[in-house]
Amino acid sequence: MSDVRFVVVRPDTLGPYVERLRKLERDILYPLADGADHFFIDHGAGYHPFFSSMGEAYFLLALRGDTLLGSVTGVLRPVGHGARTVAALYICDLKLAKPARGSGLSTRLLLQGLKHLFLIPPLRRIRFLYGAAMRGARGDVMRIARGWNPLRMGRPASRLALYFVPPSRLAALETGRAPPRPVSEGLRLGPSSGRRLEGAGWCSTAGAKDLQRLSTGRPWPLVHLAAPPGAWTHGWGEYLRACGVELAALGGETLACFSIDERLEDHVHWLRAAGIAPDSVCTVYSLDLSFPSRAPAWVHLPSSEI
Repeated sequence: MSDVRFVVVRPDTLGPYVERLRKLERDILYPLADGADHFFIDHGAGYHPFFSSMGEAYFLLALRGDTLLGSVTGVLRPVGHGARTVAALYICDLKLAKPARGSGLSTRLLLQGLKHLFLIPPLRRIRFLYGAAMRGARGDVMRIARGWNPLRMGRPASRLALYFVPPSRLAALETGRAPPRPVSEGLRLGPSSGRRLEGAGWCSTAGAKDLQRLSTGRPWPLVHLAAPPGAWTHGWGEYLRACGVELAALGGETLACFSIDERLEDHVHWLRAAGIAPDSVCTVYSLDLSFPSRAPAWVHLPSSEI
């Protein structure tokens, strides 16, 4: 693929590429219900708002002529590690067209991205890089990281349990024995200031990032419980219950989606004891260039930003 060229675009110059990006993501299907159904990710008519709402978005595109072969997105944003705030780059939305898979293009895309950390002045202040990988039947994106691949520079920071729960089940939770919110120092990777939280602490990405189900031709109706542990004033259980009450009152077929670091074992076990088990797993990979004195006890990356 020596004839591939790479271009970096910002939200205000993304327009000519939007339809090609949307076609590329429509061709990437994810299984539901053990393969009984599938969905694809739809970032909407403008494509960039989901990413630009989180920070300064940069889109690295791989093209052969006018054909889009792949892309990866980087979002420059602040993250919180205990009391510190660090300039970070969220590396996300890595995807390849079918003809380009297995060609080594993903490695070239990531290498080009690393090069631009030095070429683009605002990116030179980055001290933390991270990405999130959903785990499927064959593992996650790290399975393609063979040989010398930039993905291998990252290390698993945490595994997040992901839940998709009818709000009525959360509204019915008995929270008397729910664990208190964690007081240890954690890594806060969201929510971004550009994502407004409603009510007790939930939000929707409708129109900016929808999961389009093939069986219905409609988006999977998800609302994300995105508030970080510092906002769980009365503990995680009360936070989930309060969101469940509010969302159940709105009616409809909405599912509440949320994540929790598996290292917060008391939280995961309490919810499992209430009959609610995780539906999926997401691994957060990170590379910390600020050399912290100790690793965070937990990571919070809301499902609204995965």
